[in-house]
Amino acid sequence: AYSRMATLHENQCVVISGESGAGKTESTKLIMQYLAAVNKSSSNLITEQILEASPLLESFGNAKTVRNDNSSRFGKYLEVLFKDGVITGAKITEYLLEKSRIVTHAPEERNYHVFYEMLSGLPEDQRQKFGLMSAEKYFYLNEGGSCIIDGKIDKDDYQSLMSAMQVLGFTSEEQDVIFKIISSILHLGNVYFHRKQLKHGQEGVEVGSDVEIK
Repeated sequence: AYSRMATLHENQCVVISGESGAGKTESTKLIMQYLAAVNKSSSNLITEQILEASPLLESFGNAKTVRNDNSSRFGKYLEVLFKDGVITGAKITEYLLEKSRIVTHAPEERNYHVFYEMLSGLPEDQRQKFGLMSAEKYFYLNEGGSCIIDGKIDKDDYQSLMSAMQVLGFTSEEQDVIFKIISSILHLGNVYFHRKQLKHGQEGVEVGSDVEIK
């Protein structure tokens, strides 16, 4: 595809498909590494940013399933723009993200990687700032039973995520807002309610988890 684009100056498309665990994510990485290697640009900034998009997308869009420890729970369309053999830019379009996984997942599965990576790698001062606990104590994270994936070190992947954010130009303020939102999702998942008897035989509810709503 690259040779045809370079010689015929025609747009090319590579479709990567297959069942869960077939290797679509890894195949995409290999193709991107090849395109970065043949890039004729004297600057590596753009290619580095394109490559660093992968760990960012995996953290927020991949999760453990019963068939695959790093299953992409979304589809993506990646455009790489070339001019005279030089990569001038890229555009990634995501679609069909499995939003329901944020609030529920099957036994032996996990929520999205980013939750566990944040809890494992976030500095202690920020953990206290956001009021965070261990992953096992959050309803949205412990439904599958185990919060650990054999062979995956969430703390190291958190560092890879932070490196990707820096290369892609996320400011410290933007990073802070992102982790605040992720933390708030975990706290909301631990909010529960009690049935409360009201006057005249009516029933209502009251919040039973004061800690999570402070």
